Amino acid sequence: MLKLNSVVIAIVVIAIIGFFYFIIRRNRKDQKKMEQELNANEVKSDKHEDAKV
Repeated sequence: MLKLNSVVIAIVVIAIIGFFYFIIRRNRKDQKKMEQELNANEVKSDKHEDAKV
């Protein structure tokens, strides 16, 4: 009985580690994609270039 429990616990731990790896990898990929989109869509405003107060 104890051996069966340790096998189940090992499978659950491996599944949790795999899930975290997947989430972190996906998050980094999405972050890079978002940064590229923001840089491509960056618009220079005249207000920021001529800051006369």
